[in-house]
Amino acid sequence: MPSARENATPQPVIALPLPTRALVFIVAAGALAGCGSSNNGATPGGQGDGGTDASFDAEAGSVADASDSGHAGDAEAGPAYPAFAVDVPQILKNQGTVLTAPVIVTITFPSETNASTWEAYGDGIGATSFWSATTAEYGVGKPTSGPSNHLRMTQSLPASLSYTDLQNFVTASLQAIGSDAGAPEAGATDAGPPNPVWPAPTLDAHGVSQTIYSLFIPPSIAVTDPGTGTAFCTEGGLGYHGVVSLGTTSIAYSVTLECPSMPAAGIEESAAHETVESATDPYTGTANQGYIGFDANHLAWDLYTGYADELEDACQYWQTAYYQETGSFPYWIERSWSNKAAMQGHDPCVPEPMGPYHGMTLFPSEESTVTADLTVIGGGSATSLGFNVTIGQPITFHVGFFSDAPVGPWTIAYDFPSTLMDFDTSFMPLGNGSGNVMIDKTSGQNGDNATITVTPTAKGEGGFQVMAITWDPPGTSSGFLPRYLPVLLIDH
Repeated sequence: MPSARENATPQPVIALPLPTRALVFIVAAGALAGCGSSNNGATPGGQGDGGTDASFDAEAGSVADASDSGHAGDAEAGPAYPAFAVDVPQILKNQGTVLTAPVIVTITFPSETNASTWEAYGDGIGATSFWSATTAEYGVGKPTSGPSNHLRMTQSLPASLSYTDLQNFVTASLQAIGSDAGAPEAGATDAGPPNPVWPAPTLDAHGVSQTIYSLFIPPSIAVTDPGTGTAFCTEGGLGYHGVVSLGTTSIAYSVTLECPSMPAAGIEESAAHETVESATDPYTGTANQGYIGFDANHLAWDLYTGYADELEDACQYWQTAYYQETGSFPYWIERSWSNKAAMQGHDPCVPEPMGPYHGMTLFPSEESTVTADLTVIGGGSATSLGFNVTIGQPITFHVGFFSDAPVGPWTIAYDFPSTLMDFDTSFMPLGNGSGNVMIDKTSGQNGDNATITVTPTAKGEGGFQVMAITWDPPGTSSGFLPRYLPVLLIDH
């Protein structure tokens, strides 16, 4: 999978749905087969004169509270901004375990040429507006870090080691705390002094570790899939975060892979991605999770994105999620999902870009409570909002155009992918069946609505299908996705 960045535009990082849902991957141009549209755009003949369905009335009572945006919603002033109560997922709090006072320990290895860069990164990220914008609403505090939190290993890691090997290295290094043996050599053959002893995790008053051990793996070292032996960098992987145990204490760590063909911007973005998620979901995959998973009524979002549902994951497919900070922290970062901003009809990925945000919403009153059998992807029965469908029979629903301030019309299309990003239990791409889609109004602005007619033509592999209304295609061919509004269809 190619990973070169075109025109200095950073590549996004994408989550692979591992058990911890933590590995991040590059999206390369043309690599999104799971989200490629087999019928991308409004079906010819479905546009008509661009009018809306006269039988549908977006009730005045569904207009969102406009107090946040400062726009009134009376007849003389025009519609509120946004014009509708926005139907958007919330990422679940779960047990609510977050790091309220994070401590970042930056760990580098002998062949690392950018150790001082990554140390400055860990020291500086907490003081940025990016950090407060992405984490404060979830109860995460400002991280601390400094020279005493910089660890430069003296022993190299093996040239190739698996995800599991590296996790064992982290565990053994923590177990060595309190001895004079130093961190383990992990099978290295380097001559020289032992690795420095890692600082003990900082515990809060409840005994919860606040430390993120942030490992930067240089290009000379390959971290591999323990099942296939394939290097994550070869597959486009950039990093992940995980958890290990020291006695009864769970401890968060993150891994940023400096893949040889990846520009510095992509690596910096991955570091931001993993640091935010290590703080907001430090013990992912355990009984004490933080923010992960879209709410039950929005299963369509999980199925469409391959369960990219931690806070950074939820924004990673969109080109506008990536930008370069300035001043004392001049690094590329990735915006992160804000439950609060999403519910208010703003851009859900914060810090918010300049200018008005515009998007699309479903109307839950038109949807039904449906049940999806997720056995095909190793899950169970899940109840959500969606539409019951019959192969060969059309269904009709509506979508609303909304913005958080005045903005001109934008164009919508659709995506009905032939496969989804999930894999079935045989590790094959998940078949999504097929369908025809008609959109009666392909351009609109705040307060408009469009009628969508969907006719499924072949069943999905799991007895369900997911399509999406799309808008704002990315500005380059680098593999980003348009903005999307997923829709769940359950086959009868």
